[in-house]
Amino acid sequence: MESNYLRIAQLMERYLSGTITAEELLELQQFQALYPRIKIWLENKEVKQEEIRELLNRHMRNDIQLRWESTLAKAQLIRKQQKKRRRLVAASIVAALCLGVWAVPYFSGAEKVHIVAQKNKNVLPGKQQAVLTLSNGETIRLGVDDSTTIRDGGNLMKIADNQLDYAATDKDEVHIHKLNVPVGGTYRIQLNDGTVVWLNADSEIKYPSVFTGSERRVAIKGEAFFEVAKDPSKPFRVAVGESTVEAVGTAFNINTHLKQGQIKTILTEGRIKVSVADNSVLIDKGNATLIDNSRITVVKADPEEALAWKEGYFYFDGKDLKSIMNEVARWYDVDVEYKHAVSEDKITGGIKRTESIRAVCAVLEGLTGLDIQINNRTLVIKSKRRSMTK
Repeated sequence: MESNYLRIAQLMERYLSGTITAEELLELQQFQALYPRIKIWLENKEVKQEEIRELLNRHMRNDIQLRWESTLAKAQLIRKQQKKRRRLVAASIVAALCLGVWAVPYFSGAEKVHIVAQKNKNVLPGKQQAVLTLSNGETIRLGVDDSTTIRDGGNLMKIADNQLDYAATDKDEVHIHKLNVPVGGTYRIQLNDGTVVWLNADSEIKYPSVFTGSERRVAIKGEAFFEVAKDPSKPFRVAVGESTVEAVGTAFNINTHLKQGQIKTILTEGRIKVSVADNSVLIDKGNATLIDNSRITVVKADPEEALAWKEGYFYFDGKDLKSIMNEVARWYDVDVEYKHAVSEDKITGGIKRTESIRAVCAVLEGLTGLDIQINNRTLVIKSKRRSMTK
């Protein structure tokens, strides 16, 4: 699937809901050169969902139309089965449509299945939260909409707009700080040089309060997206386990939440050098590196895989169910229990990270043909049901 679909769907959703900004509207208009029928949407805000589906389906591969109809049919059955869930299921359908009609089955034998939700209160999407550890060991909890100033010796840090900001620190007094984002969280930090880092759930960054010397060096665990401030005189280096990612001014995503300790770095802007042991490679925009047992493999990258979580979406393309469930578990702070062997087949789809756990499960059951039960804070993956009670 072309990476443009996700961005177009995001922009169209905001346009139809009246929340689009002037810059986003301009971006949407620019897409008309590639997709002329977007003009229909812009001129007619009352355009039907069928028109939206028609535009996206026109360019998507492998007869998605038939799969979309199958997904709609399943959603209607779910809606009839439990009237109390009508609003939640409708929300998941609209999300799937606005995401480019890409939350669709990608398995040949998907059957009619349903979600059983039991005692799933308090299972909420993740939020802006982190724990800052200062050089003296003091810890400070950061939450949504906090606004304050923190001092560590001569260093001054501001917290505003869900960001920890070191830009105001102009002293050469270096302290080592650490920012931990727990399961069920995300947070943004601006380092002293102007570099901005987004941390995903269950992630950590260790960094100096002020960059001095001939390099800028930080260390991370988990997943983080970097927009590196340009400074050719001071290379920016990220230590990730035994490997290092080096950049001058660029943007990239690093993820250590992979199978068997793999590390994946996706470059979305500029150029980076990735090194481990005695091996190193240079890659350009649109490529990624995968490190496994000190071996570096360079592959073509889908930029949406790097950008989606930062922009508030789960992005399933090219991932198997267990990888996806690991992401869901970290974001909603839940456990996953498998009572059925799951395929390693790759999935195509996605959904907003602000959706309810029920909506996410509704999309995943449509993608996999499996039955997902929500029991307290555990997602139970079970085999398909052979029939549905009307």
